[in-house]
Amino acid sequence: MAEPPHPVPVSIRKFVLVSTIIGYAILVMYLVFFINLSDLFEVLGKIHLGIYALAIGSMVLSIVFHTIVWYKLLQYLSIKLSFRKTFNLYWVGIFIDRIVPGGWSGDLFKVYLLSREKDIEGGKAVASVVTKNMYEAIFNLCSMVLGLVLLVLNYSYESAILFSIGIVMVLLALPVVVLLIISFRLAEAKKIVAAFIGGITRLSRNRWNVKKFEGEIFKLLDNYNLGMKILLKKPRMLTKPAFFSFLAWACEIATLFLVFAALGSIVMPNEVLIVRSIAGNIESQGYAFAGYAQIVATSLYTTLGIQQALAASAALLSGVIVFWLKTGLSYVAFYFVVLANYGKPLPIKASKPKNPAGQQLNVATGAPNDLTHIEKTNDNG
Repeated sequence: MAEPPHPVPVSIRKFVLVSTIIGYAILVMYLVFFINLSDLFEVLGKIHLGIYALAIGSMVLSIVFHTIVWYKLLQYLSIKLSFRKTFNLYWVGIFIDRIVPGGWSGDLFKVYLLSREKDIEGGKAVASVVTKNMYEAIFNLCSMVLGLVLLVLNYSYESAILFSIGIVMVLLALPVVVLLIISFRLAEAKKIVAAFIGGITRLSRNRWNVKKFEGEIFKLLDNYNLGMKILLKKPRMLTKPAFFSFLAWACEIATLFLVFAALGSIVMPNEVLIVRSIAGNIESQGYAFAGYAQIVATSLYTTLGIQQALAASAALLSGVIVFWLKTGLSYVAFYFVVLANYGKPLPIKASKPKNPAGQQLNVATGAPNDLTHIEKTNDNG
């Protein structure tokens, strides 16, 4: 069996480890010096485990809906992957995102796992995950705008909050703009890639031979563009994935509401929308920023008028579900899909071999036997 891939370079692993230790050390100091610990434990002691279990179920359901989005897109691109395998690969992507900052590392690894199969075109696989991410980015951006409108209408606020929201909105919109350029302006995208590669080559003084990857990147862009054209030929095909993406987003919002409900409190929609949009994007960067996300969430909830101990409790309990539980489940998927079974083919649904001429088919290859040649040989014998 082939050796499992090592998706994370040693330097990145060291950075993630150091950043994680520092982040959680800062979180502990923040809780000790800025939060009344007796009030914090009092709030945590009131948690309703049944409602908290519903929050966990809502998180899992959001993953199911995200998987359905990707599964539908794969089907539209004629990639016949089983739903169970799609579900497992989605969890694998979550685990890679946890250990490699950036938010796209998990998707790239999923594309790698798919593209190593001879029956799957890498560009179509890229088109499927990019389209899925575009849905997510659009919903996150819309939720941020909605939260901002509700904030302006209902609260007095500090300029620092608006500045933070503005930065996050730009970061959310930028990937969408880049993806639109790649999807509809292929020639310009290739020019940008060529200029980028040329810039790296000049800066490294030819020490990094990245020019050799240019042809492969251009081929990937061509295949991706072809995949997007297939999807855009029938725009109505994109409505179902969009609907399931909305359901996934709604479940993620419901998870945070249920955490507050488990603590015996009901919060306003804009409070959850704003905090999820900002702190959620920090938390999605993985271990390296997980500790900081809890601090940001607590500070934002407090700024929006939520009592500090309740804000900290909700941030910590949400982190347990959204980060640590998802990380544990995703590692299980990573172990069984990658570490234990690497080298085995993905369960692609093979189509039955066609028999246009009514000939007998070779069982091993699915190709028609040359009966004429067999008959002639028997006559000569």
